[in-house]
Amino acid sequence: MTLKRSTTLAAVLALGCLGLAGIIQAKSSYTTEDSAMHSNLRKPSDKTIAIRIGEKTFAVDLYDNETAKDLITKLPLNLKAGNYPGYDEKVIRLKDGLSMKGGPRGDEPEIPEVGYYEPGQWIALYYGYIGYWPGKVPLGRIHASVDEVRAIPDGAPVTIEVSNGLTGKNEN
Repeated sequence: MTLKRSTTLAAVLALGCLGLAGIIQAKSSYTTEDSAMHSNLRKPSDKTIAIRIGEKTFAVDLYDNETAKDLITKLPLNLKAGNYPGYDEKVIRLKDGLSMKGGPRGDEPEIPEVGYYEPGQWIALYYGYIGYWPGKVPLGRIHASVDEVRAIPDGAPVTIEVSNGLTGKNEN
């Protein structure tokens, strides 16, 4: 092996180790610093909303955080659901964003769950692991199976409104 190849190989290995150390550090800073915020943002409130998509209506028990409270002030909403290619989530784009007051730097959604993604101004319905993302805030626990969320068709009309007696059960 030539000196040039040895030097190049050593540089590539060093950069790889530095990159791995950065990933480990980023993950460890989330699990220690943000875990309390993760739990605090998921404290249940006494508010439930209904998400109606076609013939199905899903209850969402909202969490007690400022972003979820701001969503309630904007209801009812009539929007469309969309697929987010490459990720296990359905997106419902909002015309106006929601408050991020008191919100986290990011979040790792639970499954199934409803959240808000501030950079894209959309509500997301999570049906699979997507990991930690900056700009995400949990909104509430959806009473739907992973398969029911996955089956929501691209372009389906969506109505989101304050629930009138819907309590944690799907109405079909």
